Amino acid sequence: MKRIKNIIASAVMAVALGCSTMMTSCTDFLTIYPTNSTILENYWKTAEDVNSMLAACYKNIIHEDVIKRMMVWGELRADNIITRTNASTDLKYIVEANLLETNDWFKWFRFYQTINYCNMLIQYAPGVIEEDPNFLQEDLDIVLGEAHALRALCHFYLVRSFRDIPMNYEALDADEHVKAEYPQVDPLVALDSIMIDLEYAAGKVMPSGDFTNVSVADGETVDYNKCRITTNAVYAMMADVSLWQAAFTQYTENTETPSAKAVQYYDNAVVYCDKVIDAMKADIEEAVKKYNVSLNDMGEGTKNPYYLTPNENVNKQSMISSAYNQIFGNMSSMMFSRVPLDEVIFKLQFGPNTNPNAAVKSLYGYHATSGSFMVPSKASIIVDLYEDTDIRKYSFTSAPIKATGDDKTEYTIAKYTTKSSTLNGGANTNAWYGDINNPSDWIIYRKTDVMLMKALALASRNTAETDLAQSFELVQAVNRRSVIEPRDSLEPAQYTTAESMKALVLDERLRELTFEGKRWYDLVQKALCERSTKSVLELVIKKLDSNAGAVQSKMASINSLFCPIHEDELKLNPALKQNPAFESNSSIERN
Repeated sequence: MKRIKNIIASAVMAVALGCSTMMTSCTDFLTIYPTNSTILENYWKTAEDVNSMLAACYKNIIHEDVIKRMMVWGELRADNIITRTNASTDLKYIVEANLLETNDWFKWFRFYQTINYCNMLIQYAPGVIEEDPNFLQEDLDIVLGEAHALRALCHFYLVRSFRDIPMNYEALDADEHVKAEYPQVDPLVALDSIMIDLEYAAGKVMPSGDFTNVSVADGETVDYNKCRITTNAVYAMMADVSLWQAAFTQYTENTETPSAKAVQYYDNAVVYCDKVIDAMKADIEEAVKKYNVSLNDMGEGTKNPYYLTPNENVNKQSMISSAYNQIFGNMSSMMFSRVPLDEVIFKLQFGPNTNPNAAVKSLYGYHATSGSFMVPSKASIIVDLYEDTDIRKYSFTSAPIKATGDDKTEYTIAKYTTKSSTLNGGANTNAWYGDINNPSDWIIYRKTDVMLMKALALASRNTAETDLAQSFELVQAVNRRSVIEPRDSLEPAQYTTAESMKALVLDERLRELTFEGKRWYDLVQKALCERSTKSVLELVIKKLDSNAGAVQSKMASINSLFCPIHEDELKLNPALKQNPAFESNSSIERN
């Protein structure tokens, strides 16, 4: 077991340190993975072969093309982002709901390539046990668990973005990524299959916290418990998938209130969220007992029942805290260095200290006027969601600036790229990227995300007398950590119905998770449950200076909330059908 963990750790570290920018010139040991059937028969002989392919899976999912699509698919069409004037025409078209099958942002190749690498592991790795006596069943189980989970994660991104997708469970040659004759499946069928992968993975992957981090240059470490799939990551995905199963069920059944089947999915989401929350709480309590640290020292004592990273030493002028730095700034906790307060569950890790996240750097920018995306300033629709004393208001968006040659106020996305000292009118407000080599890890799941998923599930099912109260308590815990004055800014008496509580959860998810690739998916899920795009459109058109009427017309149907299938995929696979919302625009001639 120790040997296999070290091999995988070395592989993933090589990916993180040597190929973070994922340029084609990168030539590391990963080039040995099998590229055709001739090489294939001489491969899969040793544990190193298995773990090289597992590293290739992780390498592919942190590819710039993948993270950029997580950003574009998960954020750009929502109400919290618009494009700058320097953005490409293809990105501007997406904001304007002018979704064309020729737009390269709708290419899904890299996701299916990762899926194919996972399929290779699942198909061929078991045979290595007979070839390499040092490769044990327990080693194989960990690898297969991670492969199933990564495959599930890729399929999950695709079904949320495109709706009807082909599911790939067959190992293909490396120059293929999905079988030409694979048909699309209904989203509920896809989600059921994704859940099967995750159920398998839950019993195989490493328990959260059991990896040993590896020290690298300059005293930095690669956090394998966060950048590898562990049990907490699997359960977080299962909770997320359950919410989407409920949403698609509500849409399909076209009912005013959730059916018994939808309620069961919400119940499942609560169970999976609790598995993560309870496990993270137990880790903290065990460390507190071991190191004799008083819970009252955690900033809020009984007011912090989920042991969120406290906002200690808050600078009220710059509104920056240790929680921001710990989650997004890659800074270790000072007071609680021995207590696992890190709220990250699964992230795509970059660097450390050497290579930035090229996707974040490109789309969100590395100083006040760079990047393709910015926060809409019209009517301050996003900024006004935050109280004046909400730390997140200043750490997620920059102070307003005056762009060169333009007299309008702009708000820069600063969540991943800003040093504390430059926020809110700091001395160097035109250099938002505090360190050009900041790794800017891309977080897939963290604790507050899971807490708010549970809050949404409770409010949506609303079957027990305590559901709304528990949902409010979760939202309040997340909000209270970041709003320094007054501490109790939310009043439960205002949220006594399921609809009002769900609206509160959605607002808090925007405040807490904005720019993390979540907002558009949250809005699509909302539209599915409501069986209408009306309320989503009301939010989205507020950010537009023009073309609001055209956008409303183009986004009138639920299908229009999903992406069109790219023309290259339609040509390659005759079994694919274009999203009905975009069929009239198609001029594809099949091969």
